[in-house]
Amino acid sequence: MTRTIRTLGALLSIAVTAVGISWWTIPASYPFGAADRIKVSLTHLLEHDVTGPMTVAAGIVGLVVIFGPGPLVRAGAVAELLFFGMVLSDAGIMIVLAYGMAILGPVALLVVMVMVAARRKAFGLVGITVLAVLVVADLITGFGALSLVGRYLGNVAGSFASFGGRLSWTLANAAACAVWAVIAMKAFRTGEPPRWIRPESADKWGRIVTIGAAMCPLPYALYRLTWLTPWPTDSDITGPLSADTRLQGLLLAFAALAGAVLTIGLISRWGEVFPRWVPIFHGRPVPVRLPVIAGGTVAGICCLASPGLVIDSVMRGQPVALLLWPYPLWGALLAAAVLAYWLRHRSAPERFRVGPS
Repeated sequence: MTRTIRTLGALLSIAVTAVGISWWTIPASYPFGAADRIKVSLTHLLEHDVTGPMTVAAGIVGLVVIFGPGPLVRAGAVAELLFFGMVLSDAGIMIVLAYGMAILGPVALLVVMVMVAARRKAFGLVGITVLAVLVVADLITGFGALSLVGRYLGNVAGSFASFGGRLSWTLANAAACAVWAVIAMKAFRTGEPPRWIRPESADKWGRIVTIGAAMCPLPYALYRLTWLTPWPTDSDITGPLSADTRLQGLLLAFAALAGAVLTIGLISRWGEVFPRWVPIFHGRPVPVRLPVIAGGTVAGICCLASPGLVIDSVMRGQPVALLLWPYPLWGALLAAAVLAYWLRHRSAPERFRVGPS
């Protein structure tokens, strides 16, 4: 393990210790507990006098183990991952991902279309296509929905602003968990890998887990698409849906479907070579790190959202929530799919460089 990683782990542990002392001694600084606006978490059930000492202990343990020998670092990294990945995690991280994709996804698609038009000098065709898509969206979400796009984005921005302080703790915890995940990977990467981890084996089981992972966001997509019908599937909805709510359902469904399609890319040709319609990079090899980092990040987010969802579904007596949001299964399958992709392509270092095919 490099000195840089050890130093990063030490600095993180010092910060965690300071935060834990603040929570423990200054109750007003504690962002969780019964008053927390994000209920889908374990910390919603824990007050400052419990979480504070636990956080201080996590920081001290991190400082003790980070400069220790390999076995001590491995044990400490596992303990830290359990703390940040289960105790302090919450489903707010999935809210950031879902709405981020819902807002940025259509924008990215429009940018790609414009770049393709510039390359092929077909601005008229792209303009007509974009206009047709907007008209269809207007018809689906309700007449006048196009004029509500700005208000919808304003509503989303306002919601994020109101949750800003709370979501910052969610993101900070995710960052801490990511640091310890890197430390754990470095600490455990010793010796020969198990015999079953071979490219030919990964190709077989990788295809199965990838298809399973791609299916996981589909129930949520279907759930949101019902908001476009007169029969929305939501017990909290008692009246007709407004146009901006229908637009929200459409964008979130699009984000979930995009996630499923991108997952299939792990076992598809276009997951290895950029398709012809991709501007600039078309026909070039996909850098292995790109799908590994992207897919691994989403898998980690699913895992971080899982403990809170399981606890909330049990507390509410609604296990069906795990079918609609199968984060535990999704996280495990997607992580396995990304691992299989990496195992199949790690022996081709030239794929890390983006160049002409």
